[in-house]
Amino acid sequence: MRYNKIRKMDISNGEGIRVSIFVQGCSFNCQGCFNPETHDFNGGKEFTKETLSTLLKLCDKPMIKGLSILGGEPLHSTNVNEVFHIVKTFKEKLVINEVKTKKFNKQGKRVFSYMAEDKYLLQIGQDVRVKNGSPVSGDSCLQIRLSDGKYLLAISDGMGSGPEARKSSQIAIKMLERLLMSGFDKNTSIDLINTTIMNTNEEIFATLYIVIIDLFNGKVEFIKNGACPTYIKNGKNVQIVKSLSLPAGILKDINLTVYDKDIINQDILVMCSDGIIDSNVEYKNKELWVKYLLEDIETTSAQKIADLIINESVDNNYGMIKDDMSLIVCKILKI
Repeated sequence: MRYNKIRKMDISNGEGIRVSIFVQGCSFNCQGCFNPETHDFNGGKEFTKETLSTLLKLCDKPMIKGLSILGGEPLHSTNVNEVFHIVKTFKEKLVINEVKTKKFNKQGKRVFSYMAEDKYLLQIGQDVRVKNGSPVSGDSCLQIRLSDGKYLLAISDGMGSGPEARKSSQIAIKMLERLLMSGFDKNTSIDLINTTIMNTNEEIFATLYIVIIDLFNGKVEFIKNGACPTYIKNGKNVQIVKSLSLPAGILKDINLTVYDKDIINQDILVMCSDGIIDSNVEYKNKELWVKYLLEDIETTSAQKIADLIINESVDNNYGMIKDDMSLIVCKILKI
């Protein structure tokens, strides 16, 4: 195989900062192609063992998020075997079961942490409803895989509704994603979010509701900052996890509600914004109506459960949506 060039730091061909290799040769010759210099199978340079070694060294740096293989046509019969070898070697040398985190110890030396294969699978269901008359939802949701292999689910509920509430929740949720993906721990991340919101010139308040799932060790961590309760369903049993803290931006020093739980096979986690909880006015303790509904629900499909709760919430107000509603349902299955 021949290749045209290698980009050592590329931000335009994949997520994050990456290494990119452009293979040589393409039989399509599309008009307007961005890389016409890669079409000639005899062009470029020969790909050797030394080239592969160089490629791996470039990828093995803390800021590099991955390898992108472009062309040319990587899957052309002339290239596909060598491309397969590159991918296989990259995974064997630099990735252990698709997860590797890079950290520095106190002496400034790089330390590699490896995570074994997941022992649990996730089934996610999600549903959202926008308040009647509002152009956008004031809630924001997030689902990401963190660099240490754990899975994060989050809902932020901006105070009020409409664009201003959306702005508040987006600030909180986007900062959370960037800080955690950059290696900050969860407590520092939420403290920085709260400080940032406190220091703005506008009144911005938002709840944060975070679930971090360790799919290898079988642990779930619930982190709440002024958010609604979490429901944990397994069969007919439903447990409620509450938060007593205030939304981000209200207090200078915040106290997070943190709760850990060992995963039980087929646990179903239900996260929601206050539009769901407050839709029912029959109960003095409004969070109970969701608990009773979950106890009666027989399906174990995460999406069907999300749909049932949302539809019931809308029916509580005779079809009127009086507040933004966001819901994430997560079913955890042992492999």
